[in-house]
Amino acid sequence: MAMILFIRLLIAHLLADFLLQPGSWVKDKNEHGIKSLKLFLHVLVVTAVSVVFTLDYFSWQIPVFIFLFHYLIDLAKIYFMPPKINQLVWFLTDQFFHILAIGAIIAIVGGYSVQWWATCASLVSTPEFLVVLLAYLFIIWPSMIIVNLATKRWQIQIKQHVEPGLQNAGKWIGILERVLVLTFVLTAQFQAIGFLIAAKSILRISVKSEDSARLISEYVLIGTFISFTLAILTGLLANSVF
Repeated sequence: MAMILFIRLLIAHLLADFLLQPGSWVKDKNEHGIKSLKLFLHVLVVTAVSVVFTLDYFSWQIPVFIFLFHYLIDLAKIYFMPPKINQLVWFLTDQFFHILAIGAIIAIVGGYSVQWWATCASLVSTPEFLVVLLAYLFIIWPSMIIVNLATKRWQIQIKQHVEPGLQNAGKWIGILERVLVLTFVLTAQFQAIGFLIAAKSILRISVKSEDSARLISEYVLIGTFISFTLAILTGLLANSVF
């Protein structure tokens, strides 16, 4: 029952927060804050859609807490968003709190909030969860430093032959590829790693001369294989613990 209710409320949230919220409403909310009529209308729409999707599980607590939590979270987003923060980070944080609020509502409606928190606590304290968390933390940050130090001797040389690219793009490409490789290893989808390598092999890099093509290709291959090796070994080590 809890899982079905969670999925229904999540669907209602996605529909009301994105599909049924015009851009003009978002602009009005940001400009007028607590005085915005569009903010009030938006929260009413979220509440109404949530009720429609949960009619057979209806409880007076659902519309009351949906309205209250969504209103407070949207207000917090308007008034407390730091001006210099990454917009993607703030968006993901906002959605995280909305999803967390849905979970809290289900716990309240079902009358098993203590049991729900105990279940969550038991899940995050299992050896499997901790090993997986440790693996992802390692391949995101320490591995990035390892790859950077391992290829540092060629970086100055490469900068002489490659036109400037997007800031920190290489760092994020490396993080994402290691996350994907680790996920594939943990789920035993080794063939997907081959597709990932093939996809990256079609990458075209802008170089200042044709003579630089081999130099750039070798640099990219070295960095890629170091990155992949770290992710694969980390995944195999995590699997061996299981």
